[in-house]
Amino acid sequence: MKSPNTSNNTNTPTSAGLDDQDYLTLASSMINSESQVGPVPVDPDIAEAMGAFSEDALSADDALDSHFDGIDPTADAEGSNHGR
Repeated sequence: MKSPNTSNNTNTPTSAGLDDQDYLTLASSMINSESQVGPVPVDPDIAEAMGAFSEDALSADDALDSHFDGIDPTADAEGSNHGR
């Protein structure tokens, strides 16, 4: 059986590890390809590197209010007749 080549070649890097940016780039490409099949859970750091952001334009109350056309269905009859 052959033994692995253990000579120290100066042209070969001593570490085969990835830096953070390379890791995020590779992970992002894997998520893109896996998401073609269906939903994929994504680590928050990778999602941020992919350009994801937190949507905070609407509060929960504002989002609920956006479902109504301006008429408050919970208003009493006297207040909702608009002076008629």
